[in-house]
Amino acid sequence: MTIDPPPDDRIPELYADGVFDIGFGNGMVRIDLFSLSALRKDGNGQPLPAIRQRVVMSLPGFLASLSALEGMRQRLEAAGVLPPGAAPVPSHGSSAAPAFQSPVQAPVQPASPSQAPSQAAPAAPPTRPRSPNFG
Repeated sequence: MTIDPPPDDRIPELYADGVFDIGFGNGMVRIDLFSLSALRKDGNGQPLPAIRQRVVMSLPGFLASLSALEGMRQRLEAAGVLPPGAAPVPSHGSSAAPAFQSPVQAPVQPASPSQAPSQAAPAAPPTRPRSPNFG
């Protein structure tokens, strides 16, 4: 059985500046996509990330997506769009380089909605934020 896609003008599109957060819980991978806000700005007037959409996938679907993304990276290298062996862009304040990066440093959010600011650890170097919606 095959499913014919609707005409191109009926397929919804979503723009995202990047991946804000990825989490795994209850057997599902949740990926929050963000774009830069036109209204919310940091202290320097730079736009802050705003979560726009969440993609929820089964673990097998997520693993298949990783394979598809790697295939695209290889095709971009073969076409000369990316230099051969292009490494992921390092994350802010992290020793491990993830497969994604935010172009801005988002404000750190507590891992639990019940965590009060007075209970938070002393100021540490900025890290990639965690969403309270993920387990």
